[in-house]
Amino acid sequence: MRSFQPRIFHKGLVLLVVPLLFEIFIAASLIYLQHYYEESVKAEAARKQIVYHINEFWFHSVGVTTVKLIKVFVKETDFDVAVQPDYLALAEYSHLTKLLAGDSEQLKRLEEIINCFYRCRAMSKELNPTSDDASGPLAQMVALKSNLKVSKRLLAANLETIGHVRSLRQHELRQTEGTAEQVGVVARLIQIVLGVAIVGNAIIAFLLFRYFMRGIHGGVQTLLQNIKHFKEGEQLVPAMAGTDEIALLDARFHEMAEAVALSQNMKQAFISTVSRELRDPIASTRDYLMRLSQGVDPGVSERGRVRAQQAEQSLHRLIDLMNDLLALEAPGMSRIKVEPRRCSLTEVVQSAIDAVSGLAEKKGISLVGPVDQVDAYADPDRIIQVLVNLLSNAIKFSAPGSSVVVSTHKLDDLVEVRVADRGRGVPAHLREEIFERFQQVAASDATEKGGTGLGLPICKEIVEMHGGKIGVESEEGEGSTFWFRLPVSGETNE
Repeated sequence: MRSFQPRIFHKGLVLLVVPLLFEIFIAASLIYLQHYYEESVKAEAARKQIVYHINEFWFHSVGVTTVKLIKVFVKETDFDVAVQPDYLALAEYSHLTKLLAGDSEQLKRLEEIINCFYRCRAMSKELNPTSDDASGPLAQMVALKSNLKVSKRLLAANLETIGHVRSLRQHELRQTEGTAEQVGVVARLIQIVLGVAIVGNAIIAFLLFRYFMRGIHGGVQTLLQNIKHFKEGEQLVPAMAGTDEIALLDARFHEMAEAVALSQNMKQAFISTVSRELRDPIASTRDYLMRLSQGVDPGVSERGRVRAQQAEQSLHRLIDLMNDLLALEAPGMSRIKVEPRRCSLTEVVQSAIDAVSGLAEKKGISLVGPVDQVDAYADPDRIIQVLVNLLSNAIKFSAPGSSVVVSTHKLDDLVEVRVADRGRGVPAHLREEIFERFQQVAASDATEKGGTGLGLPICKEIVEMHGGKIGVESEEGEGSTFWFRLPVSGETNE
C-alpha cells in the first residue's frame, strides 16, 4: 500500500490548523475560568451582603427590646428614635429573604430567627411602665415583678435568637471562606493557562517549524545544488524521493537537464562532424584562393583575383566562426583550458601586438604598447588570445591614421590591461550585452567587419577563469577602452 506523503499544501494546512485549535482550546479554557471566577466573586459578594444584613437585623432586633426596656425602667427619659427598630429589622429580613432564596437550609434558620423576633416583640409589649406615682408602691412593686418576669423571658428569647443568628452567620462565613479559596484557585488556574499558552505557542511554533522545514530545506538545497551543477556542466545530484512539490520540481528539472544534455550532445556531435568534414576542404579551398588572389596563376584576370580575394576572406571568416563554435560547444567552457604561471605581461602584450601588426599596417593604424615592465600570474597563450581579439576589434572599428594604445597598471594585488581606440564607441545599453554570445554593437558588423559575436564572450570566459574581470568604458563617437584585470600572484578560479 502506498504511504501518504504530505505536500507543501498539506503542511501549510497543518501550520494553520494546529495553532488555531490550540488557540481555540486556550480561549475556551480562559472563557470558562473567567466565567467561573466571576460567578465565584458574585457568590462571595452575596454572602458578604448576607452577613451584613444579618448583623443589621440583629442590631435592630435587639433595639426593639432595648428601646422598650429603657422606656419601662428608666424614669423621666425623653429617649426616642426617628425610625422604629422593628420596622428596620423587618426591612433587613426582607433583604435576607431575597438573598437566601436559593438556600432552603438558611431560609429555615432565617424563619426561626424571625419567629424569635416576633416573640420578643410580643413580649416587649407586655412590659408596663412603673413611673406613675399615683398607682402606689404596691402597684409599682407588682408591675416591677411582672416586668422582671417578662424581661427574663425576653432575655431567653434573645439568647435563642442569638444562637440562630450565629448559626446562620457562621454558615455564610464558612461559605465565604470557601468561595474566596475558589476565587484564588481560579485566579491561579488563569495564570497557569496563560503560561501554558505562552510556552505552548513557543513549543508548537518550534515543532511546526521543524515539521514544515524538514524535507523542504533539504529539498531546496538539493534543487539549488542541481541548478549550480547544471550551470557548471557537472553531474546532477540524484533525484529526490517523494511526491511533494519540491520532489516533483526536482524530477522535472532532471528531465529537463537530460533533454538539454541530449540536445547538447547532438549539437556537439553536429559541430564536431561539421568541423571535421569541412575544415580540411575549406582550408584547401582557402589556400587555393589565396594563390589565385596573389597572382600565382597568370591566366587569372584582375577581376578574377579580386573575386578570389573576396572568397578567401569569406572562407577565413567561416573558419574563425567554426573555431569559436568549437571553443564554446561545451557548457562551462570546458574545452578552454588555462595553465597560469608567473609571466611578463609586457612581453605578452608585445606578442599580441606583433600578431596583429599586419592588419594594423593594412588599415594604417599605429599600435602603441606599454613601457613599464609588469608581471602577472596567467596563461600567456590565453592572454595573447584575449589581447589579439581586443586589438583586432579596435583595429576594425578605428579610423585610418588613428592609434590603438595598450597600457598596463598595477592595482594592489591585480594588474589591469587597457586597450583604447578612437572608434565609434559602444552604446551604454550594450556595454554588458556585448560580452554575451552572438551579441554585437550593430547587426551589420557580421558582414561588414567580419565579426562572429563570439570573440568577446571567449575573452570574458578566459579572464574569469584566471579569477579576473573584464569590462568596457566608452563614449559614443569618442572611442572605447576595453580593460581586464589579472592577479599578480596566486591560484586561478577555475
